[in-house]
Amino acid sequence: MSPSASTHTPGPGRPVRLPIGKLPFVGVRRDGQLGFWVLPPQAEDADLRLAGRTYAAWFLLYAEVNGQAAARDLLDRIEREMPSRYARLDRAFLAEIGDRGYALSAA
Repeated sequence: MSPSASTHTPGPGRPVRLPIGKLPFVGVRRDGQLGFWVLPPQAEDADLRLAGRTYAAWFLLYAEVNGQAAARDLLDRIEREMPSRYARLDRAFLAEIGDRGYALSAA
């Protein structure tokens, strides 16, 4: 094991967790409250599909590390804040996580 790899390994009995605040789409909204689908401004020529897929990868990593219950809770919170001002990004995110068994509620 390389020295850098050992610095990321938790001690015995300490589970690995990905804090929700480390996700790039979680942040403080304009009203000062914590938001779960807070997207930074995107450049006019930005590839919104790629951005959506990147956020989906972060979501799936969160699900893998923190478990299904935490992922479903986060998805419920995201759903309450969608849609964003970037519809293509939203669609790409939902398509990617949908392919992995996650979907917004039917409500």
